[in-house]
Amino acid sequence: MFNRIDILLKSILKLKLNYQKMSTKIVRIGVCQLNSRGDKQENFQIGEQLINQAKKEQAKIVFFPEAFDYISESISETLEKAEPIDGPIINGYRQLAKQHQLWISLGGFHQRSGDGTRVLNSHLIINDQGDIVGRYSKIHLFDVQAGSQVIRESDFTQPGSSITNPIETPAGRIALGICYDLRFVEFARLLTASHENGAQILTYPSAFTKHTGEAHWEILVRARAIENQCFVVAAAQVGSHNRKRQSYGHSLVVDPWGKVLLDMNLDSPLVRTIDIDLGYIEQVREKMPIIQHRRRDLYTLMSPTTIIVPIDDKNEEKICWGQLEIKRNQIFFRSTLTLAFVNKKPVVPGHVLVSPFRCVERFSQLNPEEINDLFQSTQLIGRKIEEYYQAKSLSIAIQDGEYAGQTVKHVHVHILPRRAGDFEENDTIYYELAHHDKRDKGWREEQDMADEAINLRKLFYQDT
Repeated sequence: MFNRIDILLKSILKLKLNYQKMSTKIVRIGVCQLNSRGDKQENFQIGEQLINQAKKEQAKIVFFPEAFDYISESISETLEKAEPIDGPIINGYRQLAKQHQLWISLGGFHQRSGDGTRVLNSHLIINDQGDIVGRYSKIHLFDVQAGSQVIRESDFTQPGSSITNPIETPAGRIALGICYDLRFVEFARLLTASHENGAQILTYPSAFTKHTGEAHWEILVRARAIENQCFVVAAAQVGSHNRKRQSYGHSLVVDPWGKVLLDMNLDSPLVRTIDIDLGYIEQVREKMPIIQHRRRDLYTLMSPTTIIVPIDDKNEEKICWGQLEIKRNQIFFRSTLTLAFVNKKPVVPGHVLVSPFRCVERFSQLNPEEINDLFQSTQLIGRKIEEYYQAKSLSIAIQDGEYAGQTVKHVHVHILPRRAGDFEENDTIYYELAHHDKRDKGWREEQDMADEAINLRKLFYQDT
């Protein structure tokens, strides 16, 4: 009998510990629905009131819709009211974030750009210290006919030129999109593709027209959540803004199974808070592992953009590189599928190594996504390394197999910045590559390698 009681108590304790572990993944978010007009100060005051309310309800992060700063009736007025990123509006929200120790997602800020003939439609993430930690400018511009209305966003908006990697926040890893981006499946898939670093929340701050919203809004938001098995937060504009513009509203929060957790079916500006459980993402993905089921041998998602992933030095998980182990403080670059690190025995100063994260011995064993990411990363790193070491050329080589000089059983790319006269005969470099790590002398100290990695990180991570 005592054995049964002991087993029961242990089971209860295990369930309690599991519950506590799961409960740490539950986070409260706030979603703001606005009816922005042309008066920037009035819009800001409404935003401030909603932030105050969200803080009272203990939200950790608040999501604002596209055009939270203003919606004007004409292109000339839109351009005239645009501000730089360090202007009064963003500085005001930064102060609110710091004052309330609250993260804020500001989607669709009219950011002054270039000669003032067009703006950037920018989505910013501000942390609880008031720092801007994420920035994305809308890449898909809304040039369409919506019912009887013709809208050409490109007439006054400059498209963004890059995709921002997901941002670590108290609400998990958040990917930044804006409005029309919602219709592009590949965009969302790219941001969620990595199991380790992919987005847990896709965000689409929006100002959907009434015509397109009634037809597609909920379907699209739920589809992105189901396809990518993650949460989607879509804060929205609502109601009539002026004589020419009306928005659909219905700000939504959808879970990884496609269930609508929040639908703000009201016409007035307001904020709603809701708890989301990030642990539910893994539950859904374990039961239906579509990421693992993708046939990468038959189709793949390739992007000309390299998504740079933050390096977590606090993570104590070992990184295996063939038969060896790499220390995280020697890594200076991470993308979705690739890492780059300094060399323990460089042939020339700046000789670095680029390798797929997955342990693969031969080049032919890489899948198409890994090949794409490896070469995109190599191109980016090579360009930065050449400039940093004031070189004039690069030698880039892959030693593919034992008889090609490969000693580490993990395929990797050598990048060597070259200067005039660094070898008496240029082909000597191939001999050096084959023999440099077989000599007893010339191995570097670990601190020297870590110092170089810190300097090289600054080429890719602005906050390093």
